[in-house]
Amino acid sequence: MRHLCFEPKRFPATYEPWISRDHRSIILLLLQSCSSKQQLAQIHARMIRTRLVQDTFAVSRIIALLTSPSALFSTVYARRVFDQIPHPNLFMWNSMIRGYTHHRAPRDALSTFKLLLACGGSSPDTYTYAATARACAQLNNLPTGSAVHGLVMKCGFDSDMFVTSGIISFYNGCGKVDVARQMFDEMPHKDVVSWTSMISGYLQLNQLDEGFRLFDEMRKVGVEPNKVTVMSLLSACGQSRALERGRRLHSRILEHGWESDLAVGNSVVSMYAKCGDTINAMDAFEKMPARNTATWNALMGGFVRSGHCREALSVFQEMTCSYTRPDEITMATALSACAQLGDLQQGKLVHAFIEEEDKMITCDVFLGNSLINMYAKSGDLAEAEAIFHKMLVRDVFSWTALISGYVQGNCYKKALSHFEEMRLSRVKANEVTLVSLLSACSQLGALDWGRRIHAYIEENEVRKDACLQNALVDMYAKCGCIDIALQIFHEMRCKDAHTWNAMIGGLAANGRGREAIGLFDQMHELRDVRPDGVTLMAVIGACGHSGLVKEGLAYFNLMARSYGIVPGVEHYGCLVDLLGRAGFIEEAIDLIEKMPMTANNLIWGSLLAACRIHGKMELAERAARNLMKLAPNDEGAHVLVSNVYAEARRWDDVGQVRSLMGCKGIAKSPGCSTIEVDGVVHEFVAGDRSIRQNEFACLVLDSLVLQTKLIAGGSCGYT
Repeated sequence: MRHLCFEPKRFPATYEPWISRDHRSIILLLLQSCSSKQQLAQIHARMIRTRLVQDTFAVSRIIALLTSPSALFSTVYARRVFDQIPHPNLFMWNSMIRGYTHHRAPRDALSTFKLLLACGGSSPDTYTYAATARACAQLNNLPTGSAVHGLVMKCGFDSDMFVTSGIISFYNGCGKVDVARQMFDEMPHKDVVSWTSMISGYLQLNQLDEGFRLFDEMRKVGVEPNKVTVMSLLSACGQSRALERGRRLHSRILEHGWESDLAVGNSVVSMYAKCGDTINAMDAFEKMPARNTATWNALMGGFVRSGHCREALSVFQEMTCSYTRPDEITMATALSACAQLGDLQQGKLVHAFIEEEDKMITCDVFLGNSLINMYAKSGDLAEAEAIFHKMLVRDVFSWTALISGYVQGNCYKKALSHFEEMRLSRVKANEVTLVSLLSACSQLGALDWGRRIHAYIEENEVRKDACLQNALVDMYAKCGCIDIALQIFHEMRCKDAHTWNAMIGGLAANGRGREAIGLFDQMHELRDVRPDGVTLMAVIGACGHSGLVKEGLAYFNLMARSYGIVPGVEHYGCLVDLLGRAGFIEEAIDLIEKMPMTANNLIWGSLLAACRIHGKMELAERAARNLMKLAPNDEGAHVLVSNVYAEARRWDDVGQVRSLMGCKGIAKSPGCSTIEVDGVVHEFVAGDRSIRQNEFACLVLDSLVLQTKLIAGGSCGYT
């Protein structure tokens, strides 16, 4: 049959005579050897002309080719062919459902399954239910998946190992690992796929101990793991930074001789890199007999995830000098490394590389978002916004990267205005977007905006994870609505250290120090979450605001003994502030002298403020000298020293400080305040009369100042 061979992109001129002899056999042979969509389209056209499209088997081969994970894959083309068939057979239905699951289109797969049930021409078999279960797993739709499970049991397929493995994957994907485990334990026969599905379920919920326990049990009963099992466990070790378990798993890989497999080797490299073990990551990388782009990406991505961003950029430089071509994932990883480092110069070089290689690297939405994120986190918000506006398509990650950048750059009003634009663009915000926006509200004290965002969360049924709930607690606490913050706090089922810290700190800042201390005691008694350094800072600060000196000292002394926390300079700073507020200035000085580290400018500034309050001018001068020495160019330090001298009416010293500021080119920043009215945040800067809306406010303020002066002087009876 050598005369049947043809060139990849066109049929030979001798095609017509073949059809007249036995066109069905020839078409089937051509379908068997088809390797491109152009060839398939030509074969399909010939089938239409010769009415072979009425042949069920021949048409089913076209659908199978279009729905298989190959170069011919096209569910759109397959659906057009499928819809023209008056009575599809079960093989065609299964091909369509399977194709949609391969294409990660679970809704289309489920709608096709429902259409199959409605038509009633064919009854689903094990392949149908297995593919449908995978679609339910992709969608994480518990009601639909449970209904499919019910049909499986009704039709008697629940004993089929292939179908049951799919149902187990579905329940695991929905987080119902207990239901999945019950089904798994009841299976009469389990293959490696069943075991791997169950192990993956535990790993998805970060239950690493149970996953490895099942892995050991699997080997004891004589079922050998496959590459998917091992790669799932390696990935979990990397995510959880379980280095020792990862090393033991690597030893087993070496025993089985799997290290030469490229996918397994990439997983080993990624695991070591994510665990921060740069030596073993590079060693495994160097020993790989072959490398591809995914290998380099695994090493770079692991280094970025473990915080070794400089190493990741070094790997990127080495890759650009090798014969391996970087792809979009490579570039996004390199940009992420630059973003974490805040290295704008290196980020611009990576951006330039992308533009130079534009024929090989597609700057799609994914890469565009990475560029926005890099420029935003590196402080170049103008360039971040320029890239944002150049993008033809913007998704939630585009908006989030820009909004988060403005929040990190302290441009809170700009972040909120972009959220308004985002809503008008009908792009739904996610948890990360909303956490950033709530942080902006916290910093501005914009309660109306915070309430509006909270309402948006409820109306759009946004999943309230721990980070988002913590942000709500923090926002309400910082905006003075401490009771609402407490309500959200008490309604939370899972509280982490950030939750407790936000609530304890919020109570302290709102003058409810004793309640903050009580909450800390409750945290200690529950033992669900271990206090960290931030918790102790919050509780010592609460003691300081409440004048509870003995209690604050006791908590400080408990840090190392009860919680294993070595006090840092920030904790000593809280203690100095505690003593200073209570008037124990000499004790605060003594503490500073006995600290295991050198006091910073914040500690001396705190002491100086305490000396000013309690009139300790001699000690204030000592604190001022140390403060000026540590912060010679800090505006706030100079202003604080000047105010202390002014408080003591030592005007010559005030003049010297002001003169020193002039010589150093240090100018006092004008005072600035914000107020929110009807959801609009207004900003007022001292001395600024350039905004028309401020004119009336300024007239009122001038009038109030004049009345105050007259009343103080006793020359007028204004009330």
